[in-house]
Amino acid sequence: MSGGWFCNFPKKGAQSVIRNFTLLVVALFFLMVFLIIQDQRSIPTRNLLIFYTSNLHAQLNPFSSDTMEGQTSKVGGIAFIRAFIDDFVRRFRMNQCLPILLDTGDSLFGSPEASLTMGEAPFDLMEKSDYDAMAIGNMEFEFGMDVLRKFALSNRIPLLACNYRDLKAPLGNTFLPSKLIEREGFKIGVVGLGHADLARNTRLENVVQIEITDMKTSVQKAAVDLRTRGAEVVVLLSHHPGFSDSRKDLAELFPEVDVIIGDLISQPTSSILGRPVVCQTPRARGAELGIVRIPYIGGEWSFKKAFRSVVTVDAGSIHPNPDLLSEIQKVESRVDNLLEEVIAFSQGDFKRSFNSESTMGNLITDTMRKVTGSQIAFQNSGSIKSTFLEGPISLRDLYEVLPFENNIVSMNLFGWQIENMVEDGLSARGSFLQSSGIQCTYCSLNPPGFRVIQIGVNDEPLEAENSYRVAVTDFMLQNSFSWPELAQGRDIAIHGMLRESLKQHFTDLGTISPFLSQTGSQTNSFEQRFIDIQSEDETLRKQALLIELASISENVLHSPGIESGYGKLIAEILRADTDSDFSLVPHNFLSPGTEPLKVVSPMRILSDMKEYVPVQIVEIPGVTFKKVLEYSLVASEGGVLCFAGLSIELKDGKLNQIFPWEGDFDPTRTYKVAIPGNFPVSGAGTHKWYDISNFKRKTVSSDLRRLFINGIRRRQGKVEIRRAIY
Repeated sequence: MSGGWFCNFPKKGAQSVIRNFTLLVVALFFLMVFLIIQDQRSIPTRNLLIFYTSNLHAQLNPFSSDTMEGQTSKVGGIAFIRAFIDDFVRRFRMNQCLPILLDTGDSLFGSPEASLTMGEAPFDLMEKSDYDAMAIGNMEFEFGMDVLRKFALSNRIPLLACNYRDLKAPLGNTFLPSKLIEREGFKIGVVGLGHADLARNTRLENVVQIEITDMKTSVQKAAVDLRTRGAEVVVLLSHHPGFSDSRKDLAELFPEVDVIIGDLISQPTSSILGRPVVCQTPRARGAELGIVRIPYIGGEWSFKKAFRSVVTVDAGSIHPNPDLLSEIQKVESRVDNLLEEVIAFSQGDFKRSFNSESTMGNLITDTMRKVTGSQIAFQNSGSIKSTFLEGPISLRDLYEVLPFENNIVSMNLFGWQIENMVEDGLSARGSFLQSSGIQCTYCSLNPPGFRVIQIGVNDEPLEAENSYRVAVTDFMLQNSFSWPELAQGRDIAIHGMLRESLKQHFTDLGTISPFLSQTGSQTNSFEQRFIDIQSEDETLRKQALLIELASISENVLHSPGIESGYGKLIAEILRADTDSDFSLVPHNFLSPGTEPLKVVSPMRILSDMKEYVPVQIVEIPGVTFKKVLEYSLVASEGGVLCFAGLSIELKDGKLNQIFPWEGDFDPTRTYKVAIPGNFPVSGAGTHKWYDISNFKRKTVSSDLRRLFINGIRRRQGKVEIRRAIY
């Protein structure tokens, strides 16, 4: 029996093996078919290609730009941008790609061609470049609402802004909220979003007819409308800043938006978790072109597999679009004729200077003061690039003098802030400030930071706590490192483009002269606004340094360690005058052997504080701030810190608790901390946690010593110095 079973086994076993093998082959076949189908389903059948530009500033031709390798190359140019797109689509066909070209705004203003054609030249060339839509930037309003309304109603390029309502239009619909774009049966929706703070970013008279509606509600309404009309992909085309990919609320803020293309968006993270896809802003003036690709896989658009990039438009390696190049040449020919227009005559040669006042500087700042109705006007010397010679002045001459597209802004500043700005210019900390409305006596032999002796405004002394209306340029306002006081200005207003204001003023005058005040009063000689006494009046020079500015109620000692009364006094002035949570001042910021402080004078402060350093605010996480304090407690005398805004409790010589003067200490919170500009950014040895170099910071004052003196004067010497250690 057993032998028969054994003899029969090979036959039955073979049949089983064959059956199993057949089943395996069939299974593998179906698995292979399944994988082939899955693989086919993962291959895009379409690719949505969105090209976009940002802040073109009406730059029609290539311009010089520094590369990362330190070389200079020609980049940008509308004819080159269009040629790059056409070549890209031709070379990388990508399975029926659907190309769209968009712009985020600030594109119709900013060049001579734009100014002289009232925006028509860049608008016409963008139309010929086949832009599908553009968001309305704040600079689009620079030619006035009537011009912008004409562009919008022409329907040549859809101008989008879902949050703007034109109060003059019957239905308020001058600007389209959105645009539905069809490509080969697919529908792509684009929602436009304008800047919500137009009043601070353009001339007020140009936007008084614009009602700005709620951003979230406006975008949602426009996006839902696009979905209703069949949009498969909704793109938010925004000129409103702040939609960085680091924000965690974008999906909640814009639930119907798939892609965000906007202004001031830095490098996005490498991984895309889904919607919305946030795209990096390319460099301005067409130097870079943004590209985002959305693949269509398995019957739907795959946002998780989206590709984003910005590429340099290298004019040296691109053959420009010949039709656009021809159109640009026609514009240039027309503009060349306009630039020869004579706008005024000069009765003498004007001069310019980088380190002292000049007739060109006086001419420009006088005009700024007149246009804005301000008491004082400042212009940085470095922005004046040429001069006027005796004879006719053409528009070309004006562009050569002021090649930058700067606006005039005005604001209210305190007298002490104005004095700081003038002092910096006289101390070679930056560009000398060309000025109007002030008379300044100074001594260049005095130490930097203490050269001003007196400033007059309308024949009256400048009062530290009085408020004055001051006109500057938007470039100066945005440069907080050079002129930090301007960032603290109040009631800021924009008055239009500096060059256009000068053109109008010169045309009204007809004749200008370096020996005539341009504000209306007639003089017979050059008006000197800065008088350097040097060694001519030694008594006045010394008095300016020895004058008693304030007195402390009792002697303040610079004792060893963090309880130094003098160190805590400096820290408290820094904290209070910068509106910071805390302040930190190295103990050795004061000179060794510093005598007790009772009377505050420039000479005394110069003796105690040798370094001319700015004041900065750095944002430090609480956990790091605690470690900085811990390091200070064990550091040698050179690493000891004096502080204000908090007290500490020690236990067994170690930091036990931190007691802010307001609220409880939270290690997870980020605190604003005022520090001197030379504050050490990293500890010695292995103390890597003490490194604060990567934290966000801004300059709020150019000279700690002047901030300290002004703070003491405003408080009339009465400053509460609290206990540091318990």
